[in-house]
Amino acid sequence: MSSQTVTTRTTVIKTSGTTTSSSQVATGTVNTEYIKTLPAVLRIIQILSCLVSFICIFAADVFCSYKARRGYWGFCAIAGLLSSLIFYLLHLFWVPVKNSQLPWRLIEFAEQALWAFFFVIGAPLVATGGCGSYKVYAGHVIGTILAFVALAAFIIGALLALLAWKGTGFSTRGS
Repeated sequence: MSSQTVTTRTTVIKTSGTTTSSSQVATGTVNTEYIKTLPAVLRIIQILSCLVSFICIFAADVFCSYKARRGYWGFCAIAGLLSSLIFYLLHLFWVPVKNSQLPWRLIEFAEQALWAFFFVIGAPLVATGGCGSYKVYAGHVIGTILAFVALAAFIIGALLALLAWKGTGFSTRGS
């Protein structure tokens, strides 16, 4: 494998006649620094909670006559999982750094806010959609808890992306 170097940002700070310069350099094909950031951990939480919640809700089949609720939750869980996975992989392989002409932080904020909105609707639908069968009650409870965990992760991710876009928060670029 070939190693590549990408210069991502140069910061110049000038205070009382003294100039300090630093630059962030990305090496390799995988952004190992991104894995350690809070936005990356939130992405993993989003991916896992969407996947396990989807499995629990659909395996429990608790929506006896609520097929529309289950269908909406299936859309939210799988599309949210895929969206989070795509953005995680994009950051992992330096795509936002290499293609800096796009407003990645704004795009990421819009994506996180959109899924937070969908999950604000979907998580309560999952919570109120059970039939009362005790055989599948544990799966429904676990699926519901994880739906709200995913909701919280998307809201926090949206807030972090908004702060990063405004320039006052966490960097999602792995620094």
